[in-house]
Amino acid sequence: MLERNAVLFIVLQFGSRFANSFLVTAARYELLEAGGIFQFAGAQVVTSIARMVVSQIAGLLTDNFALKKMYVATEACNLVLALAMFACGHESGGVLFILNIGLGLLFAFSQPVTKSMPPAVTPSHEDLAVINGWDLTCDKVGRYLAPFAYAVVSSSYGFSFAVLLSCALYAILALLRTRVHVNS
Repeated sequence: MLERNAVLFIVLQFGSRFANSFLVTAARYELLEAGGIFQFAGAQVVTSIARMVVSQIAGLLTDNFALKKMYVATEACNLVLALAMFACGHESGGVLFILNIGLGLLFAFSQPVTKSMPPAVTPSHEDLAVINGWDLTCDKVGRYLAPFAYAVVSSSYGFSFAVLLSCALYAILALLRTRVHVNS
């Protein structure tokens, strides 16, 4: 049986992946609408190239800085980007271009951090396979469920409400991440 700290980590991983996919779907869809196909494609290319560099830097930082601080900070940065998207709206293709790239880079930065977390959230080596399995499952479910959820929420209540919902989710996730005990 997994201990409470490990379960909290898994639930927060699902929430984070869901929130990221939800907000990325919003940014991409609205960028396609406001900026057109060339800005949309350009954002995807720039994000993909930049992610290769950022993930290497993130891996280096993960090895040299306090893991919990980076774990909480990545979610706080997601909240900042979500608030920026809420404040800027969905009319400007240029702003959505930058936010789309920012979300992609932040996700790339967070991956080495979260992939380093399982051994730090449980003292039991036997639980690592279970935690990693649930982490992968939550990743897939969150990524597939979020675009559907965004489509339903944005078509029913609008873009601003969908992004505000994302802001609330990121705020809750950032606060709850402070509750995860991380072994040094």
